[in-house]
Amino acid sequence: MRLVRVAVVVVTTAAAASFVAAADDTRAGTRPPSVTAKLDAQSPTAGIQEAIDTLDRNGGVVTIPSGEYLLRQSIRVRSYVTLQGSGEKTVLRKVKQLGSKLAAEADAESRSIQVENASGFRQGDEIGIFDRTTVGWLHGHAIVKAVRGNELLLDRRLGRAFGPANGAAVINYFPAITGHGLTKVVLKDLTIDGRAEDNPGPAVVSAREKRKPPDLGFTFAAINLLEMTDGRIEGCRVNGWPADGVSLQKGSRNLVTKCVVLNCRGPGYHAGGRETDCEFSYSEARGNHGDGFYFCAWVTRAKVKNNKFIGNEENGIGGLGDSGDIDNVVENNLCQENALCGIALWDGASNTVKNNTCANNSRASPGQWSGIRLSKTDKSVVSGNRCFDSQQTKTQKHGIEESADCRENTIMGNDCRGNARQGLALAGQGGTRKGNRE
Repeated sequence: MRLVRVAVVVVTTAAAASFVAAADDTRAGTRPPSVTAKLDAQSPTAGIQEAIDTLDRNGGVVTIPSGEYLLRQSIRVRSYVTLQGSGEKTVLRKVKQLGSKLAAEADAESRSIQVENASGFRQGDEIGIFDRTTVGWLHGHAIVKAVRGNELLLDRRLGRAFGPANGAAVINYFPAITGHGLTKVVLKDLTIDGRAEDNPGPAVVSAREKRKPPDLGFTFAAINLLEMTDGRIEGCRVNGWPADGVSLQKGSRNLVTKCVVLNCRGPGYHAGGRETDCEFSYSEARGNHGDGFYFCAWVTRAKVKNNKFIGNEENGIGGLGDSGDIDNVVENNLCQENALCGIALWDGASNTVKNNTCANNSRASPGQWSGIRLSKTDKSVVSGNRCFDSQQTKTQKHGIEESADCRENTIMGNDCRGNARQGLALAGQGGTRKGNRE
């Protein structure tokens, strides 16, 4: 792969410093206790959850030594807990895929399900429940309490009805690390391996409707944290997880930095569900099946800066503006050789895209997608970006493309020379255009 050299400006800000300070602090006046996880092959979390559970409500540091930790169930973090690994030497690895179609209807109140074949399932396995049409929050999650023939007894009610008529099935998918309602959680220097060759996907168990995503999405992300404030994910690496890489939903003031997400079956990074004031910086996403970075719903004042999004199967950065994303800043990123656009703004307003490099994109459909594309986008700023195609056979359509349903955008100071077609194709109404080169 040919990479475009791009200068990355390192900026130290008070805001970034506050992220680090907030995540490192524990309860005032206390020194956090420290415990070392002991590898336990009989535990569904390989002994890591047991280490977390020794800490009291004030939290502490759980050191996970070098080694391979085989997961049958999510590690559930709590407030004020730090999980500290040893980089690529500390590997949290998913077990081999198991799945079965349902053999009988199960209503929303059911705490057990009948499956066609329960072979391989055992107590402590975490499962996802899906059918042909479920997406997002509509999938079910549970832990197997016991196996009785082909009946799986669960630790909770299903929450919605599932049945064979709609292709309902179970699969042993789950986040590697998850939590809900958290404060000051730190995940540092961990490697998460989805064991892709042994987890071929839900379609192997039961077919998904063609218009629905083939995989199960963000609630099964390798790191899936909900309603977390002042958290930090640093130096973590996710490879081949059978869903999104890192998902933050409904939280505030969180930092994701110096991470790498590779070859996951969803977006590399996914911010959504009213996530506010977060920062994703100095990280990479390569070869993921969705966007490198995906803006979902109602993301506000996020900063996505100084990252590399390369060779992803959708956009480098996608969904910016979708369902109420406002006041976000996308700055100084490299978006290169992605299947669709480098950066895609859609159905939103008041976002800023500046000083990014978008090169050699539209690899899946040469000549169809542009470096930066705006559609149904209002009152946003696109400035100082460099959008070009350096390939012998160019694939990136325009440097910047704006559709006619856009209003009052400011597009200025961009260098869009050297694309498959003209550098700028701006059809929006109103706004400001000046200082661009094509």
